[in-house]
Amino acid sequence: MTYAQAAATYQRNSILTASPEKLVKLLYDGALKNLEKSKLGLTDQKTARSPEVGQSLSRAMGILGELRASLDHAAGGAIAKDLDRLYEYSLDQLSQANLTRTPTGVANTLQVMRTLKEGWDGIIPG
Repeated sequence: MTYAQAAATYQRNSILTASPEKLVKLLYDGALKNLEKSKLGLTDQKTARSPEVGQSLSRAMGILGELRASLDHAAGGAIAKDLDRLYEYSLDQLSQANLTRTPTGVANTLQVMRTLKEGWDGIIPG
């Protein structure tokens, strides 16, 4: 087994055995990673229209969609409603960034996601 295969197996197992709270943290990590990647690509006109930037934006939007779809509005009440609005805003910002191929919407979304991730980190250790 190669190192890459072992790492992939470890990552898959950690996801399959993670608590719902840990999964949310993993989703935030994945969103932030893809947002950083797409922001970097969008700041350079040579790479702004590259497939890699499109893939990073698409992955970040997919993760945000999953986070939004997983909200429990019945149990979450006002918090779920507020998160829903933040995710909707972020998805709109990413759509605009994808259309214009400029980093502004990604930067706005990064700010929202970093703040939300800090909140989760404060609630769920490690």
